[in-house]
Amino acid sequence: MIARCPKNPEHKRFITIAHVTEDWVVDERGEFIDVYQHSESEVVHRPHPENTWTCEVCGAQAEVKNVI
Repeated sequence: MIARCPKNPEHKRFITIAHVTEDWVVDERGEFIDVYQHSESEVVHRPHPENTWTCEVCGAQAEVKNVI
């Protein structure tokens, strides 16, 4: 896939959703306290072209296309 900023094709950084796992420090009820400092994130789902992608530079909604 490829994302493009509709306002400026030189903008190459985008904000979108990815799902990752991380180890937490929790209390006795499982309530979040902090992220465990030695946690290694694992990607569960990478960014998807149907997600909303926003240009990090100017805030425009990006155009995302699948490229085969």
